[in-house]
Amino acid sequence: MLDRTLATAAFDSNLCEYARNCIPQPGGTSLDSIPDRLMYRLQYRNFGSHQSLVANHTVDVNGADQAGIRWYEVRDSGGGWSIFQQGTYSPDATHRWMGSAAMDGLGNLALGFSASSTSVHPSIRYVGRLAGDPTGTLPQGETTLIAGSGYQQHSSG
Repeated sequence: MLDRTLATAAFDSNLCEYARNCIPQPGGTSLDSIPDRLMYRLQYRNFGSHQSLVANHTVDVNGADQAGIRWYEVRDSGGGWSIFQQGTYSPDATHRWMGSAAMDGLGNLALGFSASSTSVHPSIRYVGRLAGDPTGTLPQGETTLIAGSGYQQHSSG
């Protein structure tokens, strides 16, 4: 079995000193950021000319406990797996975490996630990129799928 390490661009996985209940929300207990694992699934696609895996996890984007989504496309075009593109998504001060990445049969990528801050109730948003967009970018614009109107009063961690 071949053991191969894929070198990523630098990122900070230490969100809130790995403590739970780190993501603020208006009026409630802070939410668990879950920064120590890949989120949802590692999605696989076979395009014939290459195979792709997409994944994501939560990171600290500014060293001050700001949650953002780190995402990757790992690709094998016949010579072995390598990181084809990667990025960290955090366009403003709102926390983004608990992501889910998926790629369609054309190579377009969507990244869904939870969003919250001291002024934004926990919500569900998504952003994306078309297959022809510059690699490592999510230029298709963030959209709110569900705007939260309440908050959790308890977090079991």
